Amino acid sequence: MQVNMFNFTNILGTALQGTVARGQVIGNNIANVDTPGFKRSVVAFEDSLAVAVNNFRDTRQLDLTPVQPRVFTEFDHLNYRWDENNVDIELEMVQLFDNNMRFNVISGGILSHYRIINMVIQNF
Repeated sequence: MQVNMFNFTNILGTALQGTVARGQVIGNNIANVDTPGFKRSVVAFEDSLAVAVNNFRDTRQLDLTPVQPRVFTEFDHLNYRWDENNVDIELEMVQLFDNNMRFNVISGGILSHYRIINMVIQNF
């Protein structure tokens, strides 16, 4: 993908997809806080997004196809409780808040970018 005015939006859109996936996984963790044997999952995508953005800076070619949210079970060998569930509800609530804030910031960035594009179009 060549450099264009939507590269910024595409990068933010990919980050937004990652936060949506993370929100779903956190919600699933919270829903299963009392399920015996349940192991919490986490989502990772920031590292691959950072690589794609750095490659874009170097090559001016944006390739976001390798940036996919990866869901994996975290610390599946650790048990916090007698029922072998490793979900810590306080940690999940903090991560839910953090993820919601990230979602709001990213979606605000997309909205601002489209407002700028709209302003340019109206003044053209």
